[in-house]
Amino acid sequence: MGEYAFGDTAPAARRLGLLADVFEPPSRGFLERCSGDRPGPVDLAVDLGCGPGHSTRLVASVVGARRTLGLDQSGSFVALAQAGAPPRVGYAVHDVTVVPFPCPPAGLIYGRFLLTHLPDPPAALAAWATQLVPGGLLLVDEVERIDTAQPALRGYLDTAAALLASRGHRLEIGGALHRLPDPPGLARHHDRVARLAPPAARAAELFAQNLAVWRDNAVDAGIATGAALARLAADLHVVASGSSAGTITWELRQLAFQQA
Repeated sequence: MGEYAFGDTAPAARRLGLLADVFEPPSRGFLERCSGDRPGPVDLAVDLGCGPGHSTRLVASVVGARRTLGLDQSGSFVALAQAGAPPRVGYAVHDVTVVPFPCPPAGLIYGRFLLTHLPDPPAALAAWATQLVPGGLLLVDEVERIDTAQPALRGYLDTAAALLASRGHRLEIGGALHRLPDPPGLARHHDRVARLAPPAARAAELFAQNLAVWRDNAVDAGIATGAALARLAADLHVVASGSSAGTITWELRQLAFQQA
């Protein structure tokens, strides 16, 4: 899978906790709608790119599988996730671009904000399709578009998109996924855009945490100077304090494919 652009340090884990809190409502709704389409209970649900386990616990609570497994290539994230694992939830260190997974075929596979960090999303989807039981579901939750005219928020997004692009990745990948043909052996039965408009201060808090994690990488890649990123960090903290007005809206592409 390669190096995760936003890191797997302790600050990166904290920012993933905030991300999980901000994006839980649309992700929970997506899982609720789609998991009900499975005939009968799910024996195994798999959460791809689980990080420190927030999304895995969400999958477990909504889907109610007999077992839920989170997979991530980061040993430090998996150790954090295991420390707080509820019953019937486990974790394993694994590169999710490599199949087979270290588990039996799953009734439901979920990935949130993961394809945006992979160099070949169609190949990843095709590989994941092979890890489903007959009738199993593959659910992906990705960014379609982020709209804001707030200068600090816009500046952060432009910089983050440039950093991802320098690694062959794409921030707003949802539209491209919508236009892809269905992965081999799967049929698309859910394809919609969900919208989320958190307070600008909350978004700025998340962005400031992100920037603190990857600012040195952006400087090393020639995306921006250290001085420019220091100014951006200061501007984000002003927005996070509630001292600067603005709005921001995410459009999230939510896709569900079912195994024949």
